[in-house]
Parts: sequence; C-alpha cells; structure tokens
Amino acid sequence: MPGVLKDEKDECWDAAQAAGLQVKASNMAEHQAGRLEREPGQATNGQATVNGIPESTHSNLVNGLTTSTGLAQDNVSESMAQLSRQLPPEIEHITYGYLPMSTMITRLAQETFGELNDVISELSDSKMSQPNGAAAADNAHAHVDKKLRLLTFAQERRAQFIKVLVLSQWSRHADSMGRVIDLKVWLDGQRRLFNDACNWMGELKRILGSERMPNPDLKTALETLSLGKAPRLPDLNYLPPAPLPPSRILKSLRSINTQLSIRLHLHENIPHFMKDFSIMDGRATFRVPTEFELDLSIADENPSSQLYFIDFRFLFASAAADVPHGRLRDDIEGRVNHLLGHGGLKECYKFLHEFVLSHKINLLRHQAYGMSQAKWSDHIKVETVHRSCVIQYWIGRPGDKSWIVIGLRRRRAKRKSWLHKEEDDPHIGLRWFRAGKEVHDFPFSVNIELLSTEKLLKEVISAHTNFIFKETVATLKESQLYSKKMLGLKRTRSATEPIDIHLSVQLTRSQWCTLFQEPVSGRFALLPPSALHSRAERELNSLSGPDKETSSRIAQLRALASLEEVEETVRLHGWDIAKSIKPSQDNIKHHFGRETLRVGFFRRAWWNTQWLLAFTASLADDVWWAVELENRPFKQDQPMLGPSIRATYRVPASGPGAAVKGLSIADLSRIERNAVGMISQFTDCNELFAHKIPHKLVKPRRSSSLHEMPMLLIKFPKQAAQGLLESEKSDNTAWSNQNVRLSFMGISAKTSPANHLAIARTGCRALRPGTLGSLIGSSTTVDAKSGAFAFHLTTPVGQSTVPAIMDRLARIERLTTYAATLQSLKSRPANLSLDHIDFFYAKDEQAYGVTISFAADRPPRLSFHNGNPQLRVQDQLTTILSKPDGLARVIHYLQLSLPLMCALAKIEAAHGNDQVAIMLRSPEWYCLRYRDPPGAFDIRLRRRREELMWFVQEIELPDHERLDPQVRDHLSEMIDGRGDGWEGVTPGIAATVVGIEALLEKIDGLVRHVRSSADPLATSRLELSPQGTKRKAEDDGVITLD
Repeated sequence: MPGVLKDEKDECWDAAQAAGLQVKASNMAEHQAGRLEREPGQATNGQATVNGIPESTHSNLVNGLTTSTGLAQDNVSESMAQLSRQLPPEIEHITYGYLPMSTMITRLAQETFGELNDVISELSDSKMSQPNGAAAADNAHAHVDKKLRLLTFAQERRAQFIKVLVLSQWSRHADSMGRVIDLKVWLDGQRRLFNDACNWMGELKRILGSERMPNPDLKTALETLSLGKAPRLPDLNYLPPAPLPPSRILKSLRSINTQLSIRLHLHENIPHFMKDFSIMDGRATFRVPTEFELDLSIADENPSSQLYFIDFRFLFASAAADVPHGRLRDDIEGRVNHLLGHGGLKECYKFLHEFVLSHKINLLRHQAYGMSQAKWSDHIKVETVHRSCVIQYWIGRPGDKSWIVIGLRRRRAKRKSWLHKEEDDPHIGLRWFRAGKEVHDFPFSVNIELLSTEKLLKEVISAHTNFIFKETVATLKESQLYSKKMLGLKRTRSATEPIDIHLSVQLTRSQWCTLFQEPVSGRFALLPPSALHSRAERELNSLSGPDKETSSRIAQLRALASLEEVEETVRLHGWDIAKSIKPSQDNIKHHFGRETLRVGFFRRAWWNTQWLLAFTASLADDVWWAVELENRPFKQDQPMLGPSIRATYRVPASGPGAAVKGLSIADLSRIERNAVGMISQFTDCNELFAHKIPHKLVKPRRSSSLHEMPMLLIKFPKQAAQGLLESEKSDNTAWSNQNVRLSFMGISAKTSPANHLAIARTGCRALRPGTLGSLIGSSTTVDAKSGAFAFHLTTPVGQSTVPAIMDRLARIERLTTYAATLQSLKSRPANLSLDHIDFFYAKDEQAYGVTISFAADRPPRLSFHNGNPQLRVQDQLTTILSKPDGLARVIHYLQLSLPLMCALAKIEAAHGNDQVAIMLRSPEWYCLRYRDPPGAFDIRLRRRREELMWFVQEIELPDHERLDPQVRDHLSEMIDGRGDGWEGVTPGIAATVVGIEALLEKIDGLVRHVRSSADPLATSRLELSPQGTKRKAEDDGVITLD
C-alpha cells in the first residue's frame, strides 16, 4: 500500500526474512507430514530410506538435519526481490521550517537576559519616599509591587524553560516524531486529493446537466411525420384561425411599414452608425457596413412600445451570413429584445457592435491557431490576452521578438451635426511591435470586410522585410562604392507578398548575390548557392538585429568575394599567398584603416621576405598596399610569434574603384610594377636616412603617366661615401658631393627584379669624347665632355640600391681614372669595361698584354697574358696596384723592368731550372744563382746621378760556393771597364734600364764558357741555399716601390 513508513531498520529485509521463514516452516511441515505417512525404512520412489530419508542423502545428514541450506537461502533472496519490487515509494520527509534545538535554547536565554535587564531597570527607576507616617505604608506597598514584579517575571520565564524541557524530552524521540509528522502530511495530502476528486466529479455532473438532451421520442415522431398527426398527443380542441387573404397581409405589412417609418423618423433616437436603414415587408433593416444587418419590427402602434428582434446577419466574409437557429440565435434574440426594451437602439447597437468585433477577433484567432498547426507551425505563437489576440512571428530568430496585437480600441466619433454628441466607438485595432519596439506608423491594417489572418500576417512580414532591406540599402549607400555607383544595388518591394521582396547586391564586377527573407521562418537566403553564400547565410541568420547588422554582413561578404577573386587571379599568375601572416584586427585597423574588412597578403618567390603585397577590401574601396614586416624579438617567457607589420604604403592605382572593376593581367602587372617601385624607393630612403645622407623625392618634369614614380635625388657626402663602400679604401670619390638622380624604370619580365636608372657626374673630363663610352658597354652611357654617367641597376625587390649605386659610381670613377692614366702614359687600352681593362705595352715592336680585373668584393688584380716575361712579378704588382696611383706606378715599373725580365727569361730558358735559380726578393731586388759553376749575383734598382740604374754585384758566399776564379777575373775586368749601356763601379756594375739586358747576357756568357771548358766530373754539385747568403749593406740610393 502506498505511503507506508519505513523504520530505521530495513523493513524489506524483515519482510523477506519473515517470508523466508514461512517458506522454510511450510517445507518442514510438509516434510514431517510425509514422514508420518511413510513407515521407517519404506522405499520412496523405489529408493531405500533411513528414518524416512533416502539413503542417497543420508551421508549429508547431521543429527537428522541437512547441512546444506542453499535452497532456503535462494528462496529468501527471491522473496526479498519480489517484495522490493512491490513496495510503494517512500513518503516525502518534511524538513521545511525545522530549527535546531540549540538555536531555540540560545534565543530563549538571550530573551530572558534582556527581559531581566529591563525588569531591573524598571525597578531601579521607581522612587521610594522617606519612611514617615503614611509614606511608610506607601513604601511597603511599593516593596510588595517590586516583589510581585520579580515573581511574575520568574514564573513566566520558568514556564518557558519548562516548555523547553518538555521539548528537549520530546527531541529524544525526534526520529519517531518526524515520521509521525511525515505521515500526517501525507494523510492530509491524500485527503485533499480525495476531496478534489469529489469536487471535480460534482462539478462535472453539474456542467453536464445543462448539456444533456432528452431522449428522442421516435414513435411519436414517426407518427407525426407519416400521418401528419399524433393521436398520442393531447388535443385541446382549439379552432384553427382562418387563413389571411393576401390583400389583408399586404395591408398589414404596409401599415407596419408606415408605423415603422413614422416611429423611426419622429420618435426613435437612432445612433449615428445605424442611420443606414430601410423599411420593407413590415420590418426595418439597419445596416452597419462591414459588420451586421439587423431586422426589427413593432408589435404595437404605441410609439413608446419597444422594437422587437426579427433577424440578424453578418456583413463580412469568413463568417456565415445568417446566424443559424439554435442557442446562439436564441441568446442574441433574447439579449437584443431586452436591450431594446430598456435602452433602445443605442444599447442594442453597442451590444451588437462589440459582439461582432469580438466575433471577428475570435475568427482571426481561430485562423491563427489553424496556421500554427499547418505550414506556419513552430514559427508563430498565438496567445489570448483578455479579448485581444497576440500573434508572434519568427519565433525561431534570435534577438528581440516581433508580434502583432489584434484587439479593440476606442476612438472619438466625428460630430456629424449639432444633434449628435461625441461618443466612444470601439473598433478593431492593430498594434505592431517590431524587434521589441512598437511601431506607430505602418502601411497596413486589419481588413474588417475580408478577415484573413494569413494575409494580414503576410502584410506585416512584408513591411518588416521592406524595413530591413531599406535600412540595409541606406547603410550601404553611405559607402563610397555604392554611393558613387561603382557597384550596383537593386531592391524589389511588395506590400502583400514577402516572397517577392529581394535585394540584389553587386559584390564584384562579375558577381551578384540576391538576398531573400523566407516569410514563414524569417531566415535569410542568398542566391546563387555557394560555399561563400552558405557561410554568409549562417551569419545573417544568427543576427539579433538584422535591420542594423545586415549591411555589415553584406559588406563582409563583398570583401570576401573580392578577396577570393584576387587570390584566384594572383595564384594563376604565379604569386604566393602568405597564409602565415595573420595580424590582429587592431593591427589591421591601425595600418590599413578602420573601414578595412578583409586583408590578403601576397608575395613573389624572389621578393625579400621583409616585404609583402597586401590587398584590402572595404566599402570605401579595394586598395593595394606595400607592407613592410618586422621580426619580433624572441623571449623565453613568451611563445614564438610570426612577423608583425611595421609599416604600410598604399600602391597607386589607375583611379578610384579600379580594383573593384576587375583584375586583369595588365592591372596586376601595373600593380606589381608600382609596388616594386615604392618598395625600392622606401628601402632606399630608409637606407639614406639611416646614414644621414641628404635626399629628396622629386616629381618628374614630364610625366607620361599619372602614377609614375618620382625621382630620388641623392647627394653623397665624402665621409658617407667612403664609409658605405664595402670594397677597399680608395680616394676615388670624385663623384661625392654631386647630385645623383635615381629613377625607377620598371621590372623584368621573368624574375621581377627592380630596374633603376642612375644619372651622376664625375670630375674626370680629360678623356677623348666617345672613346670611353664605346668601351664601357651598353649598361652604362658616358658623356666624356661633361663627365656625366647614366647606368642601369638591377636589384632584388626589397634590397636597397644605395650600396650598388655607390659601388657603381666608385667603379666608374676608378675606370675613368685608370683610363685617364693609360691615356696620359700613352698606353694602348684594348678593352675597357667596369669588370676589367686590357692594355698592351711594347718592346722592340713586340707587344705584351696585361689585364686588370675588378671584382665586387676584392681589390683589383693584375694578370699577364701568355708569353709575358714579367709574369713572375704579378703578385707584387697586384699589391702595388691597390695603392694610391697604383696603376701609374705599375706601368712605370713595367717599363723599367721589362729588359731585365727579358734577360732573366732568356737565361732561365738557356740553362733550365736545374742549373740556374732566379729569386725575387722585391720588385726592385732579384737574386741570380748558378749551380755549375757556382756563383750568385745580386740585382738591385738604385738611383745614380738622378737616373735609375740596375746594380749587379757578386754575393759573398762560402768558399765552396764562390765564383770560379776565371769568372771572377773576367768580372773584375768588367768592373774596371765599361760597355754598351753599362759601366763598372766598385764593387759591382751599374747598367741602365735598357743596358741591363746586355750586361746580364755578357755575365751569363762568361758562366757558360767556364762550364763548357771545365771537366764535368770535377764540377761540384752544390745545392742552392738562400740561408747562406750575405747581404752587403749598400742601401744608398735604393728606391722602394711598395
């Protein structure tokens, strides 16, 4: 039984144990009964038994009982499971309003203490007079009052503490009392449910009493319908009246018409809204447009008698014209007749007018409920508030709700004449709440003649959709793209069909999208379908305020569509999309403008990683930007971040809205050219600014294009020019302090490097006109008269051209200096370029070639052509060439040493490398050593009598390495004499630059003569040992060239 309380012990377990014991007891009783029926030792089912128990189980018996209790335990478990499933739910435990006992005792103690203080204060305030005569009696009475006051306080407090004592004793059984309280509450609830059920049944019986219809008398009905009479019914023997002739009927109707006309025109106060009436067929028909028709008539000629109800009809669609006979018609007739008798036509009109209005509202509500259960289900919500009908539409859209209220409103009737007073006239009114705000001016109303909730709701939704699209178009036309008609907008309106309303927006030159709002659900749809439009639809359908936020989502859609077109175009033309660059929105707003919606970053493969090309899309315009990046410093406590934007520069386009009109190959090439030019110029300006080099940008005088890059004027100071040159230090900075004009000339077709044209002026004007220009090549043009140079430079995108300009200027200056030096020394340059110089010098009509090579990161290098005897001094002369006036010194040295080198080459060719050794100590100091016969000669260039001469002197060697006596004797004779171009000087021989060749040939002839006359076996094979030489310190007049 539901509601049984459970004790602290598990009653299920107790019941299960009881059931188990009963089962066990019954089994034992049956077992004992079976034993009584059978004799000891009698077989059971053909088995032998011992004491009534089969022998097969006798071994398991202990003192006549089985040791296994598994069967009983299984029965107990099954009984417990069945009882637990049959038990009712627990009674709810009441805990509301319970307070701890300690709280009550604490509050009682506090209250007692407070009252005791009050009593003490009260007693101390009472004054006592001096104990003299009557005052003594008064004092005794005051003492008694004080004692009574204390006694009363103590008794009251004692009673309270006794109650607490009783409660404390009861609290020892709090669990049992709690169960009693829970049971009392449960019983009261059951009693209340029982009373409610009885009341409901009585009320149902009372309501059904009025709805009960008597059982039909089928027998009487059958007789009446078949025979035309019913013998079972009592007959009162009334005489039927004689039928009226038509003339009398017509006369009566005319009389009634006359009486009605006189009464209505003279005696009745007809309301204003019932002035439209007609009299015919003995009745007055009052017509209230779009509401009802009422037929009234009279039953007496007395003008003070009341009018009577004849008929009533509705005058609006969506309802039956005639009220069917039945309870409704009877109620209307009775109520109208009552009002006509007590209030006249005015009260009758008020009743019927409000009845018709309420009926219209009920019809609209009924249609709304039908719509909510058909195709509008889950999208509208219908509620009834008093007599008003509230229809909420688009209940699935987020944000503030929208609804309409159809109800009664009162307005002042217009005064038609001085006879009619102003009176309140209720009518069906409509209130529209759009997104939670009431709209007071709207273009629709309730059609009271043709009631249609669906049509009304469509008009409301059409007005709402028109408002959303109107606000969207107005916001979009505030932007530059749509206000200047760079992009198109088309809005289609409709007042009755929301499905015909749409907004066509041109996203790009080739893309249009059409925005619809589905009338039933209020969801937006974009056509044509695409992945981009699907994502935009989801965003539009999540807007809480579509009238304000739809324009921003369309702007985002336009930006995405424009960016997708650009990405597709640039990808087809070999550009890389930089997906890793993801700046924050604040960074985008800061660098590209607050109106920027989408940004795409692009890069050529050969561009510097510090520069990017960005495309931004917004409602103002689509713009291309040159973006400079900076790498963020790495910090251990922060994660690694990508490059951030350092600066942005807007790339010029062909005009406003050029990017919106589409991106062709020519447009992309022009944008790339302008971007590369801007990047190059900004890189150069940053480089110049960092080194404090004066510069400025100047517009070209004759510009063939509106967006041609300006020229960059640079003036290199001498100190800055020397500091920026990466090559060796040089004083060839005649180009410094001169203006250098740098112009951007476009990009190459394949690798897209930046091409520049630099025009500078040097200080060298001594060259023959046209000679140098033809020798330099096509990359550089030279005007020898004015010293002006124009040369082309090609640099990677993002790399400064300033170092290349200075390097080129330095190389040109060096080239002009070398060319001028060669021209002054009457040398014959065969090939002249910025990379190398080839020139020739002759001896006895034999030309020897020399090449000077210029490398970008190395000093000039001297190299001799094949067959040149001066090849052995190539490294030393290269060192001299790098010094100031190095070329002049090298050429002068070549002229001085050419005879000597020719003589040494001949000696080396005649003897071979195993018989003679030529050692170069410096360009002006040589050592010639012979091995057979031994001997060594020192050859130095010295000045004698203001003339440079070569001095040849024997080197002091150990005895076994000294010259042969014959050679020494001949050499002594030569020192005392002279010859062609040479003469002897103590302790050696001095020869002119030309005579040194003859002198060495003579000495070499002496050595070869001694070798040929001597015994080869007696000739010592001496090893050349440069460590054993002694140098004679004769440094007077020595010229050092390094």
